[in-house]
Amino acid sequence: MIDLDALADQVRDAIPLTRHLYFRFEQFDGDQLRVSAPLAPNHNDKGTFFAGSQAALLALSGWGLTTLLAQQAGHPADVVAVETQLKYTLPLHSDMQITVTTEQRPRFEERLTLRGKASLAIRAIGKDQQGQTVCEFTGIYLART
Repeated sequence: MIDLDALADQVRDAIPLTRHLYFRFEQFDGDQLRVSAPLAPNHNDKGTFFAGSQAALLALSGWGLTTLLAQQAGHPADVVAVETQLKYTLPLHSDMQITVTTEQRPRFEERLTLRGKASLAIRAIGKDQQGQTVCEFTGIYLART
């Protein structure tokens, strides 16, 4: 069983900036990861969710999914982002909910097992508390055992 709180603590210890985001890995169902973060510590001068915090949380979410899939496949790995793209669609006036997914899980697991490294394309969607999409993120992450 994967301990999401332990993984979050590992992130906070390794990357001090993330302590100030107050993120939480909410749920991992084996295929997708849900992440949340509150508005209060992440607001900007307009009272909306700071774009920089959103970017950091989305990148962290992709890293989290890649790390969890590697662990689930029995191959704990060092994970890095190699390419990302982010689009903001609406101002965010509430806490943020992120769902990150991939369509490449079997290929990723196979390559990680055979080669000891694999890339994974992810898609993360940030939503407000009403379920409206506020940002869209894609990324490619590299995992090495």
